[in-house]
Amino acid sequence: MRIDARLLLALALSLLLHALVAGSRGWRLPFLEEPEPAGTLEAHLALKPAAAPLPQPALPPPTPRPAARKPRPAPVPVVPPVEAPAPVEAPLPAEAVAPAVPPPAVAVPEPAPPPVALPWPQQGRIRFSVMRGEGEQATLVGESTHTWRHDDATYTLQTLTETVGLAAVFRPAKVVQTSEGTLGREGLQPREFRVERMDRAAERARFDRDAMKVTLLSGERIRRELPFVAGSQDILSQIYQLGLTRSARIELMIATGKNYGRHVFETVGEERLATRFGELLTWRLKAVSLAGEQAMELWLATEYRNLPVRIRYIDRKGEVFEQNAVELVVDGARLAERAQ
Repeated sequence: MRIDARLLLALALSLLLHALVAGSRGWRLPFLEEPEPAGTLEAHLALKPAAAPLPQPALPPPTPRPAARKPRPAPVPVVPPVEAPAPVEAPLPAEAVAPAVPPPAVAVPEPAPPPVALPWPQQGRIRFSVMRGEGEQATLVGESTHTWRHDDATYTLQTLTETVGLAAVFRPAKVVQTSEGTLGREGLQPREFRVERMDRAAERARFDRDAMKVTLLSGERIRRELPFVAGSQDILSQIYQLGLTRSARIELMIATGKNYGRHVFETVGEERLATRFGELLTWRLKAVSLAGEQAMELWLATEYRNLPVRIRYIDRKGEVFEQNAVELVVDGARLAERAQ
């Protein structure tokens, strides 16, 4: 069978064209790689060779001039020697004098806040039982443990609250709140407040006294930035700050991590409170709240540096959650339980 020569030539040209395209560096499959930028054209300038110079006509040789006569040298006068003055060193120009190199700057560490003596134990732990409801209808639903430590300059305060018993089975919950900051003459000065829920980071609040702002965060995302007000507290530090302030009426700006607002506490009066450690004299405070808003009451033990021994919360639905101290350890000493 004879194959047409023109068909063979067309087939050869087609194969050659495909080979050139496939081997080109600029060709990419668009669905596998990002397209590369188009190549740039390079231009090179070459100097044009200079034309050969035209021949110049020969010039006639110059006419020689007669040599001029040399004048006679004048007689050199005899001058008596004079003593040269003593050499004087000329001052160096200003640019030639090397400037004095200042000594390297020494980094001065930021001074630590001065220690302040406050009527707050340097370390302690208070364990509370958490009851839902009041009176005979109250049921145990959880535990909350407060721990703190300070060195008269900085402090760390933390609470761990979790459900227990049947509540832990049907509605497990674990919340850790941490407040860190410094101590001043006015008491606690929070720098940061953090919340963890079920071992996962949740909301935070940062107090920047230099920039005069409070930043509320959700994880690393900034939710709001608000003007800082002197004396501001977080929802955890406020409990111990109230014990250090002790006044008939106390107004505080409080950050919860989600909100930052003004709260007012008023003194209800002194009250004898039956506790696991016997009857204690307490100072009772109540937050002034509007109807339908969350309310809080505190009983601070005056015999134990105004530490909290009962905390009562009333939520927006009117449900009561009460915390009662069942263990109190102050500076390593444990308050013994007494028979009621």
